[in-house]
This record gives sequence, C-alpha cells and structure tokens, in this order.
Amino acid sequence: MGARRCAPAHCGMAGLSAYRLHSDTVEGWVCNMEPETSRVVCIGGAAVDRKYRALATVRPGTSNPVTSERSFGGVARNVAENIARLGTRVSLVSIVGADDNGLALVSDLERLGIDTRHVTLSDAHATAEYVAVLQPDGELAVGLANMAIFDEITPALLRGIRPELGSAWIFADCNLPSETLHDLIGLARRQAFMLAFDAVSTPKVMRLPRDLTGVGMFFLNLDEARTYLDRPEVSPQAAAEALLARGAEQVVLTLGDKGLVAADSFGIATIAAFKAEIVDATGAGDALIAATLVAMLKDASLVEAATLGTVAATLTVESPVSVRPDLSLALLEATSSLRADQIFKRELS
Repeated sequence: MGARRCAPAHCGMAGLSAYRLHSDTVEGWVCNMEPETSRVVCIGGAAVDRKYRALATVRPGTSNPVTSERSFGGVARNVAENIARLGTRVSLVSIVGADDNGLALVSDLERLGIDTRHVTLSDAHATAEYVAVLQPDGELAVGLANMAIFDEITPALLRGIRPELGSAWIFADCNLPSETLHDLIGLARRQAFMLAFDAVSTPKVMRLPRDLTGVGMFFLNLDEARTYLDRPEVSPQAAAEALLARGAEQVVLTLGDKGLVAADSFGIATIAAFKAEIVDATGAGDALIAATLVAMLKDASLVEAATLGTVAATLTVESPVSVRPDLSLALLEATSSLRADQIFKRELS
C-alpha cells in the first residue's frame, strides 16, 4: 500500500499519559511545505444541498417556519472542494443529471479549479439532492437524500480513470454501489495505491466487504463502526482495533464533541475536539477528511494530520456554509496556534 504511516516516535500511543500536542508541531510541517505535485481523485457523491433552518425547535407532525438556501454538496464533492482550497490538485469522479442543477454544479467545480473530466452527465436520473432540516442551533434535525443516480457509478464507468490511479491518492465515499466499492478495493490490492473511504451513513457502510485489506484509511463515526462490526456496545478503542484487524491500515473514528480516535499499527490515540460555537454542523466531516488527507500527502504523521482535520472541522461548524470559502492551510495554521491549549492527545477512558 502507498498509505502513509505515522512513525513510532510520533505516535506510539497506547498506554501514554495525557499530554499537549503543541501548535509548533503543526506549524513546522505547514511552514516547510514545498509545492505539492501529488493529487487526490475523489470518487462519489455530488449533489444539490438544500438547507432549511428552523426558527424554533423542530416539532414533528406539524409545519415549522424556516429560512432556506441552496448550495452544492455531496461528500466527494465537498471533500474535493476542501482539498482544492487547501492548495492540492484534485479531480472529481461523479455523475450528475443532464439538467440545470447538474450543469450548474459542474460549472461551479470548474470555477474552483477542480478537474471535472470524469464527471458524467446522466439522461436517466436527475442530479442528486440532499435536504437538511436544521435546528436553530445548527444541529441536524432530519436529513433527506435522493441519491439514486449514484447507482450508475459502476465499475465499468470507472475503467476510464484506471490509468490515473497509480499517480494519485484515491478517496471514495460509500454513496457508491457495493460492487464499485469492492472493485476499488480489489484494484488497490493489486496496484498498491492509497485508497481512503468515508462510511457516509450506517446503512451505506454495510456496502463495504468484511475484509478491508487494501483500504489505506477509513473515516467513520462510532455509530457507523458499531453497525459495520455488528457490535452495538463496542467502545471506540475496541472498534478501532477491530477495524485494523479487518485490514484497514489507518482508522479515523469520530466521536462528536468528544473528538476522534486515530489508529494504526503503532497504536491508538484520542484527539480532543475544539470548543466551537456551532452555526451549521453540515460539512464538518468532509473538511476533516480533506485536511487529514492533504496533511498526510505532505508527510505529516497520522496524529498531526488528524489534528489538522479537527481544526478544519471546527472552522467549518462555525461557518454558515458547508465548505468555508476562506479555508486555507494558513488559516488552519493560525487557528491551531491560537487554540493550541484546547487540543491534546489522551488515553481513552
């Protein structure tokens, strides 16, 4: 595998007492970055996002007054935009409808400098749509998704990008059909490229095979891990260990306001969440994934990369949009410096 591992000197984690992860650790590799020649290919969802923010606590079974807005989203699309804003070359492989929404989505990607050569137009389905109903504090009350178009992203559709896989890191979300996810894993095993997955949801994580050999990095939350492992009471540490045992090389297991678990063959660590004034929780996971991948492309350790991902997620929930237009490595570095006392690595209790 081409996956980066964190060296034992950086993250021999299990059994260590709590200590601060100083901001100069992050600053050091950010400031010394050379122009990056690697790139990421993101495969999966690209959608129209419609957000409805309730003016009072959502009451089921009745009409709720809201404000509304439309934007572009989808896990792979959002990850791609975040990666582009962080200064790394990125391509998107997805499918949209041959409709006004699809054409506008592709035009927006091109404006952002994202390679869209492998975004397909479908005559059979409308562009995917995600509806988020938010509580007044920005927390998700209910999410609705029409993602049937992604069933068209078959292994056959991906054959055109296979020659490019050896020169890029691959990120895919579990909006893809099961056969496509299995095919990507098989390719990663044979061609030894870096493959990262995001579980997306508890139903969709079940599209992955039991054997995760070939998966370089696996992003998921605790509920998704418990569903995938069929262990509803498993602890975060035990879940991470079980995912490594199934073949994933690195695991980033998010725990909401308790932070995240970062795990690989050298051990398991927890990185605490920053305190944040939540404006809109949508897109935080996508920002975390993008910043983590970009940092690891630039030779950060797993803990350093996941720390930067935590910073990106925090900045995203404090923004009214799913991808911050001002996101940059410089902003992540500055935020890490200002809030260094809030972030640390600790044992799981």
